[in-house]
Amino acid sequence: ASVVLNLLLLYAIRRFTKKSLGAYKQLLTIFAAFDIFLTLLHAVVKPKVVIIGTTFGVGCIFEDRRMTSFYCSCFTVPFALMVIHFIYRFWSIRHPDLISLFSNKKFIAAISLYPVMAFVVWIVLAYYGATGEGEEIGKTFLREEYRRRYGLERREGWLIMNHWENESFNVLPFVTLFCVDVIMVMSFSTAATLGGLTFYYINQTDAVSLQSHNLQLKLFIAVTAQWNGIVFIIFKFILFQTLVPLVFVYIPYICVINFPFFRLPIFYMDDACMVLTSCFPAWDAVIMIMLIKDYR
Repeated sequence: ASVVLNLLLLYAIRRFTKKSLGAYKQLLTIFAAFDIFLTLLHAVVKPKVVIIGTTFGVGCIFEDRRMTSFYCSCFTVPFALMVIHFIYRFWSIRHPDLISLFSNKKFIAAISLYPVMAFVVWIVLAYYGATGEGEEIGKTFLREEYRRRYGLERREGWLIMNHWENESFNVLPFVTLFCVDVIMVMSFSTAATLGGLTFYYINQTDAVSLQSHNLQLKLFIAVTAQWNGIVFIIFKFILFQTLVPLVFVYIPYICVINFPFFRLPIFYMDDACMVLTSCFPAWDAVIMIMLIKDYR
């Protein structure tokens, strides 16, 4: 379903996008194309998150830690792309003279380094910040729990954060957890700041025409995944990021990697995490199709 929806979105972008959207058309295309890639990656890798006590683990069908790290890192790229999106939207309102840079090949190459570097940082944190290369008690726990839940063997390929092994504090998982949380907060803060400023100037700028005003507002609302009537609710309750990736990726990620450290009950979040993550690309496409009038 996700592949079909995003292919439909790509067709709509190519066929029905108005010239007034400018370089924003290219951003939408990148989002849709990457969502297709994420969907296919999830289907091939078949990741599973398992939490037992204070031990967190994620593995994939290939039983290769490099592939598991690659998968986890790929799902963080849309947040880097979202920051670029908010830069574009903010500039289109506050600094329209800079929008032409998004058609400049050198600028595109430079700004593309941001999601690339974000991916590199995440994959380094995942591979080297988590354990699982050799034998350890946490891996034994995860293997047994995985066998109990799914009736299958998954012996290798685990990324493990065993925070309190034998009631002893493990430094490496804590440092990794701290770095991941800092990156997430910085990503949220950047997007929230740019998003808030964009919304503010959309309503304050007299220089834009009413038609342009409405277009910018619709585009901004579309990526925050809500309707015109609840714009202010969006900024009151989900200032940090867009609703779809927040619900389907960020919140599950935060829960499954932080709860074991704080010894909080996980309930069924480890099982739900990958299900929610797999839904993200489909809902991303649905929101764009439904909220941009030209694509409906």
